[in-house]
Amino acid sequence: MRWPRSLYGRMVLLMGAGLVVAQVLGTALQLWDRHRSLSHSISHELAGRVIALYRTVDAAPPEQRSQLLVTLSTPLQRLSLSTSAPPDRPQTSMLDDLPGHLRQLLHQAVPVHAVQLPRLGDFRYELYLQLGPDRWLRVDGRAPDGLFALPWNLLLNLGLMLLATLGLVALAARATVRPLTDLALAAHGLSADLRQPPLPEDGPSEVRAATQAFNAMQQRIRNGIEEREHFLAAVSHDLRTPLTRMRLRAELIDDPRLADALRADIGDMLYLLDDTLDFLRGKAVEEPLQPIDLAAMLESIVEDFQGLGTVTLQAPDTLRWAGRPQALRRALVNLIDNALKYGQRADVTLEQVGEHEVQVRVEDAGPGIPEAELDKVFDPFYRVDNSRSRDTGGTGLGLAIVRQIAHSHGGRVSLSNRAGGGLRAVLRLPAQASRH
Repeated sequence: MRWPRSLYGRMVLLMGAGLVVAQVLGTALQLWDRHRSLSHSISHELAGRVIALYRTVDAAPPEQRSQLLVTLSTPLQRLSLSTSAPPDRPQTSMLDDLPGHLRQLLHQAVPVHAVQLPRLGDFRYELYLQLGPDRWLRVDGRAPDGLFALPWNLLLNLGLMLLATLGLVALAARATVRPLTDLALAAHGLSADLRQPPLPEDGPSEVRAATQAFNAMQQRIRNGIEEREHFLAAVSHDLRTPLTRMRLRAELIDDPRLADALRADIGDMLYLLDDTLDFLRGKAVEEPLQPIDLAAMLESIVEDFQGLGTVTLQAPDTLRWAGRPQALRRALVNLIDNALKYGQRADVTLEQVGEHEVQVRVEDAGPGIPEAELDKVFDPFYRVDNSRSRDTGGTGLGLAIVRQIAHSHGGRVSLSNRAGGGLRAVLRLPAQASRH
């Protein structure tokens, strides 16, 4: 049997299995006790009846015994006389020592031969009690139908009780596990929406404690991010002010080459400042999810890059999805821009893989990246080459921002070198809406 993966399934299985075992053992003990009680009482009752019949026949005159036996016989018990008796056979019986009870009630040395004793499924008996020389009383009988049959009413009642108990176990397990499930969903959604409402603090005391701790953690994270945003806004203002003054003063420099170089450096600093602040703010996390058409978005981006290099697109007519449009657009622009800067072209492919994933592949024709560097290039400010020329420039934050945006959507981004040369970037996103 496969072990359930969910806590709810395991609780129901363990508690249900325990109840089933307890019910089976309880039923078995109850049936065994019932059988033992019936065996003992019926053995005594049957022995008493046989001895009463024996004494009645023994006390009657010999010439009246035949008619008396006919009178005393019943459909379930027939009496007759025999000149001999088969030997006594040791055998197991469902009755509690019937021959012993007969001998105990006779109080005399009367031979008793038990030729057949009741067994489970065959409740017939054949007894011989000696009346005198060459005279034996033969008693053939059987029990009423259903006396030792299975108590179906009892089993039906136990089955209904078991089903009702299992239902209550399932409800109790669901009530216990549901707050944990909500807590897990909230933890998964925390990276996507820090402003989601706090969880209701209900359920068992342990679950309430965990929920309270989670709500407190979420509030602390939210407060920390808001403080960081305020700090970054202040830093951005304080840095832009001197840069703006530097740009104005560059206009006063008489040397054109020096002025152009200074303005270019100031532009690079502003570009680096914008990228760094956007990365630290984590705008991809704060932007709300909304339905978008990925195919239309890529067509628009590719159109914007026309004239800047060779960009191709393979995509379905439409692919509906739920995401953060501005953040996702920036991630796609960064991937295509990197492909054009370092690989001379960008071949973009959009497809839905199965029912649960959307992939965007961006392939270029450049030299690729050494295998040891494929993961490092996602680190902030990391660059494979040390050049900072205006041809390949950049801040080293482009791929870091792409990875941040992919993670905020519950996806991932990876790089690999193509067999025929060039680099392949794959952005994998969980499919949240099917293609229309």
